[in-house]
Amino acid sequence: MAEIELRNVSKRFGAIVAVDDLSLDVKDGEFVVVLGPSGAGKTTTLRLIAGLEGPDSGDVLIDGEIATRVHPSERDVAFIFQQYSLYPHLSVFDNLAFPLRSPRRRQSEAHVRARVEAVAAMLHMEAKLANMATHLSGGEMQRVAIGRALVREPRVFLMDEPLSSLDAKLREELRVELKRLHRTIGATIVYVTHDQVEATTLADRIAILEHGRLVQIGTPREVYGNPACLSAARRLGSPPINLLPPAFFDASAVPADTAVVAIRPEDVVLDAADRKSPLSLKVLEYSPLRHLLILDRDGTPVVATTSIERNFSPGQSVGVSLPARSLLYFRADGRRIPT
Repeated sequence: MAEIELRNVSKRFGAIVAVDDLSLDVKDGEFVVVLGPSGAGKTTTLRLIAGLEGPDSGDVLIDGEIATRVHPSERDVAFIFQQYSLYPHLSVFDNLAFPLRSPRRRQSEAHVRARVEAVAAMLHMEAKLANMATHLSGGEMQRVAIGRALVREPRVFLMDEPLSSLDAKLREELRVELKRLHRTIGATIVYVTHDQVEATTLADRIAILEHGRLVQIGTPREVYGNPACLSAARRLGSPPINLLPPAFFDASAVPADTAVVAIRPEDVVLDAADRKSPLSLKVLEYSPLRHLLILDRDGTPVVATTSIERNFSPGQSVGVSLPARSLLYFRADGRRIPT
């Protein structure tokens, strides 16, 4: 496996800045998820690591060596795309074997068979090796695409939203498989997604990109609980974090320069109706594990979640407490105000 480092990397496409002075390090054997909206520069970052794009400035290092001018075929990285990109006229076995039969990596057929069978067992695809690629389900096709990268034993795996084309059940199954594979092979993985569930369940660390810039990197717990800026706070959390105006609070309790006060829905405390700060209940959603309430005060919505069964009804007045220890304060430019 290998370490990856991006040093002050920038990439433009005409007037568009896709990656803007990005510095990022990925440790040997680490699973880093790059999370951000469409247009944040996620895929361009992967392509810069792979060598499919060259940076306008800065350097890409693999295992401490500058790879900026190294041809993609010499970087020993495997790229797994959103679409499966299998060879439809080949069997599963031959799709998996294809990288080992290429002129640059040609192996003996005995080695090819042993390696393909080992990877197929790892992916629970042993019974499908003789099937044509077109006869597989979407989840099986994505397993083969991942397996085709695994047989090569590259130094780095780059994954560009590999699960986004699958339905919810298959995505959940393959998330488990990817985490298990990472623990088994100890691979260095850089994984791109816009899905916060994938990010929080898969990542050792999450790197959040906005407009080509890295706004925060840390463990899922760090990014969720201690966001560095407003965009990071909004990127994780379902339902999303509450964003409230400073006027919602006692002015003496809000730091100077505060433009937005934020609190996670699970940190909103529901009290008896006769307590201070009553809000009107607009929407109530019950689920087996968590109940969601959308409350309102003078047109400002507040979302709360609770696991406690209560007899609420729309239009009812609900007492709410917003604990000071759970409040996050942000300036108008999105920067966090330390407290």
